[in-house]
Amino acid sequence: MEKWYVELRKKVWLIPSIYSILGLIIAAAAGVVDSQLNIESLPEIFYTENALAQSILTALLTALLTMTTFTFSTIMVVLSTYASQYSPKTIKNFITDSFTLRVLGVFMGGFIYSTLSLLFLRGSDQPVISGTVGVIIAIICLIFFAVFIHHVASHIQASRLIERLAKDADGVTDYYFELLQQKGISLEHEGENWDPEPSSFDIQAMDYGYLQFIDFDKLAKKAMEHGLKIEVNVPIGEFVHKATPLLTVYVTSERLPEVRGVNLGDCFLIGNERDVRQDPIFALQKMVEVALRAISPGINDPNTANDSIRHIGRLLGNLSQLPIRSILVVNKDNQGVVKFTLPSYKDILYRTFYQLRHYGKEDVSVLSALLEAIAFAAESAPKHHLEALGEIAQYVVEQAELGAMPDLDHHWLNQKIQAVERMTRL
Repeated sequence: MEKWYVELRKKVWLIPSIYSILGLIIAAAAGVVDSQLNIESLPEIFYTENALAQSILTALLTALLTMTTFTFSTIMVVLSTYASQYSPKTIKNFITDSFTLRVLGVFMGGFIYSTLSLLFLRGSDQPVISGTVGVIIAIICLIFFAVFIHHVASHIQASRLIERLAKDADGVTDYYFELLQQKGISLEHEGENWDPEPSSFDIQAMDYGYLQFIDFDKLAKKAMEHGLKIEVNVPIGEFVHKATPLLTVYVTSERLPEVRGVNLGDCFLIGNERDVRQDPIFALQKMVEVALRAISPGINDPNTANDSIRHIGRLLGNLSQLPIRSILVVNKDNQGVVKFTLPSYKDILYRTFYQLRHYGKEDVSVLSALLEAIAFAAESAPKHHLEALGEIAQYVVEQAELGAMPDLDHHWLNQKIQAVERMTRL
């Protein structure tokens, strides 16, 4: 079910299609009312003459077509801005924004209503309510259009984008925290709740691309149904090909031929781009790319980069709370049937900072923000991660020529370095 939801939420056409169907239903309902009921018994404000209704709907049809064209043009401008100034990976954050899709849906639904209502009004001279409904739809579309302009003006700001990306990253952390609280989820205790059979076989990926999603519930259900123990070998977000061993399946040797045909591939979702739902590294990577683009010579906006980096520090503090042991989906006897491991905290730190460190080494403000982010992460990190945070702080300033800096810059960075050392001291 969750796999189906992940695939469906990526479809840009879904929400506009729903509103288009709604417009069709309203047009059909108005047509039935006009043809079957005595409209003249209603107050005059609820109906118009047929000719006036056709004039209203014709004007509405033209206006909605113009507004839809303008909306599409605005969306394309915003997408170009996202791709050129922030990161191509952030385009999806706007194009899949629910309000943007609702605006398109309202305009498309209104267009369909107007077209079908004009079709239903042919050859009729009696009063109709279609024109009045058209006026109501026009007012609704105008309200949505005004709010859309405000929506675009606020969403195109770098600070709002960074806030939304940080919210996505918080969502990944919350997903795993909630997963750990569920019944049937446990951490691996060596020799206690994970005791696989000595015989096993690997299951390769059926396609190439990024591992976007794993349906752990479905995988565990199949494992218990067929008496298997399954270990996930590839972390979410990794690029796989058809020879990549996604799973190792443990089973008694005599049952190996019997269970090789079990279909476990439908528990995975592999696509041509990464998905943020279960992938903490990708959630951070989008914020890193915004920062990298901001400190590039072509844009030269270090303040935006520093804002993104400080948010990254807070998010790294949250991710440090995730378990370092493997996570198990257990059966009713509290024995693990599915085992998977989250990316190590050291890997997350390195993949977050290695590009920022390289491209920001000559900017004192960026180096300062990087050290502040590490200090932020250390404030909430458990003790077993403090050493890794201290190492990454040394790595960040390793190539910075501190001795060649002006005295004030050197003094400022030394303060930040000392603050990190205090926070990461065991």
